Amino acid sequence: MKIVLALLMLTATLSAQSSEPAVQQKFISGGRIRMHLEAGGYTIRPTDSTNIVVTYHTNSDSHVKVEIKPEPSTADVDIRDTPHNNFKAVIEVPRRSNLWVRLSAGQITVEGVEGDKDLEIRAGQLEVEVAHPEDYGHRDASVLTGAIEASAFNVSKGGLFRSFEQNGPGKFRLHAHIMSGEIDLRRTN
Repeated sequence: MKIVLALLMLTATLSAQSSEPAVQQKFISGGRIRMHLEAGGYTIRPTDSTNIVVTYHTNSDSHVKVEIKPEPSTADVDIRDTPHNNFKAVIEVPRRSNLWVRLSAGQITVEGVEGDKDLEIRAGQLEVEVAHPEDYGHRDASVLTGAIEASAFNVSKGGLFRSFEQNGPGKFRLHAHIMSGEIDLRRTN
């Protein structure tokens, strides 16, 4: 009976892992997290935990590779070998984290993470929730072709070679760049 129960638990665990695998690593609040992401849709959200957790979903039999390499004050998150269709991941980080993110193509949504943000995408869409625009000192955004909708900073531009640069009273820095696509820096209050 115990063996049957153990096999059932193992099967349930493997089924849960195959539908939505998760990779987790302890990290410190206030550190810098560098993310190297291959094509897909990503949501980066804050957590009150001291862990970085990557949970992903794919509709295909792919061999996605997720690595989280922590150091004392920095961590590298690498997501590679993503399928060419319908790959989605949620990356949970400590609420107070400085982000450096590079995505080949797709979409990134950053929800309520407090800290510096250096975000670049070759092609796609970038959405950043900005609860307190005054928390940012230097902020800049640019697209080679596309649009910048930055309601948090009263900017709206579209077309070729569009950009803006401002300085505010805050201590955080915000840099957003897309070669082709749309940047949305929206106020959430």
